[in-house]
Amino acid sequence: MVQRRWWLFICLVLLGCGRKTIDTDAARKLSDGFMSDWIAHRADAAFDKMEPEFGKTVNRSDFATQLEKLSQYCGWPQDSELKDVMSGYKVYGDGHSNPTRKFIYAANTNQFAKGQCYFSVEVAPSGKSVRVTSFGPLKVTSGNPYP
Repeated sequence: MVQRRWWLFICLVLLGCGRKTIDTDAARKLSDGFMSDWIAHRADAAFDKMEPEFGKTVNRSDFATQLEKLSQYCGWPQDSELKDVMSGYKVYGDGHSNPTRKFIYAANTNQFAKGQCYFSVEVAPSGKSVRVTSFGPLKVTSGNPYP
């Protein structure tokens, strides 16, 4: 019985050692910077904060146009106020996974008052730093999740 527990302990330690972690402070700083770039229409600066995999699906030259189209859903953010931080994992097409932090911001937009649209910025480790892995607007359909 003692030997079985010992092997279980060793396996759990070895499994835990291979896991990546994410620096929440660095992720928050990057996320806040990404939102600032979005608000200020700095598409090139926002693109620079994306993880390398993103550049395989969207060209830098197309990013400003795509950001404009995406912003038509809720309007262009005019400000941002952090409302929530969520932890999760992203599984990539090649099977590897990364821990993530998703930051949810309330914002006034050029179409809606604060509380009707939120903006999500998800950050993951990339090399020795962190990068934005996904982002987008979230429109409230009923109630206000963050009064």
